[in-house]
Amino acid sequence: MATIKASYTVKPNESTPKGRLWLSDLDQVVRLSHTPLIYIYKSQKQNQKSRAIIETLKNSLSKILVHYYPIAGRYCYKDGGRLELNLNAKGAVLIEAQTTKTIHDYGDFSPSDSTEELIPKVDYNQPIEEIPLFVVQVTIFSNKDESFGFAIGIAYSHPLSDGVGCFNLLNSWAKISRGETLEDNELPFLDRTILKFSHTPIEPCFEHIELKPLPLILGRSDNDIERKKKTTAELLKLTKEQVEKLQKKTNEFDIPKGSKPYSRFEAISAHIWKCASKARELEENQQSVVRFNVEIRNRIIPNLPKTYYGNALIQTSTRGYIGEITSKPLNYIAMKIREAHELISNEYIRSQIDVIRSFENLDDARKLFIGGEGKNATFFGNPNLHITSWMALPAYKSDFGWGKPFYFGLGYVSPHDRGIIYLNPNGDGSVIVCMHFQVALMQIFKKFFYGDINELFTSAKL
Repeated sequence: MATIKASYTVKPNESTPKGRLWLSDLDQVVRLSHTPLIYIYKSQKQNQKSRAIIETLKNSLSKILVHYYPIAGRYCYKDGGRLELNLNAKGAVLIEAQTTKTIHDYGDFSPSDSTEELIPKVDYNQPIEEIPLFVVQVTIFSNKDESFGFAIGIAYSHPLSDGVGCFNLLNSWAKISRGETLEDNELPFLDRTILKFSHTPIEPCFEHIELKPLPLILGRSDNDIERKKKTTAELLKLTKEQVEKLQKKTNEFDIPKGSKPYSRFEAISAHIWKCASKARELEENQQSVVRFNVEIRNRIIPNLPKTYYGNALIQTSTRGYIGEITSKPLNYIAMKIREAHELISNEYIRSQIDVIRSFENLDDARKLFIGGEGKNATFFGNPNLHITSWMALPAYKSDFGWGKPFYFGLGYVSPHDRGIIYLNPNGDGSVIVCMHFQVALMQIFKKFFYGDINELFTSAKL
C-alpha cells in the first residue's frame, strides 16, 4: 500500500491574471470529476534521491503554472449549473508517497485496485470552490530488487481541457523540468470565447443519435441490472503484424469509390465492436450503439488554434443490430464507424453545441454525455460501448529529466464497457487496447479478440 509522506500546495512562481475564465459549452458537458492518469518511470540512476525528484517537480510545476494558470484556479457555479473558473491562483497539489512494493509487484500496470493507490485521491465532499483541479502523486517504489523506479499519478479535471490540451500541458511541464524553455508556438491559447456563440440556439437540423437514449437489452425497461455488474480492465496487445493483418482484412472488400482505405482505428474499433457483440450473446435483433469522441480543432470553421487549451471534443455514434455486427465482414462495421466520423462537419459541430445551449440547466445536458455522473447519467455498458483513440496523443514524451516513461495509461477501471486504443511506448508499431468490460464476459471477449485475429493468419496460410 502506498503511504503519503507529504503534501504540497504549489502556486505559480510569478503573478498571473485574476478574474473569471469563461468555460465553453463543450467544457460544461465532460465528466466533472478528475481523469486519473499514470506514468511509470525506471530511473537510469540507481542512486537517484527521491528528495531531488520531488524538488525538481515542485519547482518546475510552479513555473508551468505561470503559462497554464487556469489549472491553479478553482471552479465556481453560476445560474443554470454553469461552471466558471475562478483564477485565484490557489495552486495545484503535489503529493509525495512511497510504497513497500517494487516496480514488478504491479504487473503490467493495467487499471486495478492495486494501481489505483498510485493515483491521488480527490475529496469531493468539500465545496467545489476548494477542490484542486490538478493533483499529482509521486510514488517511489521499493528498490529491494535493485530496480529503482517511481510513478507519477495525475488527477486531472476534465473541464480544463481534452487529451490534446492535457498532454500539451504535461509535456511542457516535463520540458521545463529538464531545464529547457518553451517556444512561443508551445504556449497555450487560453481564450475560450472563440467558442462562444451569441445567437439564440436553433433547432438541430441533424438527427444527433449520439444524444438520444441508448438502447436497453430487449425485454428490460431500464439498465439497473447491467449497471450493478462489475467491470474489469485488461491490456490487450496487438503486434504490428496483427494490426496490419486486421487492417488488410478490413480493406479486403470493395471500398466506396474515392474513399481512403480503412485506418488502423477503424479496423481495430470494428474488431472490438464485433468481439463485444459476440461475447454478449444477445438476440440478433438487439440494437447496439457505439459512441466516440471526435477532436474538432481542424473541423470547426474557423479552425481553432493548434494550442487551443480547452475541450475541443464532440460526440458521435453509430448503431447496428447484433445479428449484422456478428455476421457481416469487418469492412461493413468499419464503414459504419467511418460514417459516424464523417458526420462531423462545421455545421454538425455547431448544431451539437446549440443542443447543449438549449438546456436551461446544464445538469440535464450532462446526462446526454459521458460527463454525466450518478444513477441518472448515461450508461455505456451492455449492450452499448464507448471507444476512444489515444493513438495520436503524444503520451510518451513526458521526460521530466529521468527518461521517458516505459508505461502510460488510465489509472482506474471504468464502470462502463469501454475500449481505449493507444500505441505501445516501445515504438515498434504495436498497439495496446485497454479494454474495460464486464468481469463475467471479459475472458469470452478475449477469446474472440485474439481468436478471430489468429484465424486471419491461419486462413492466409491456406
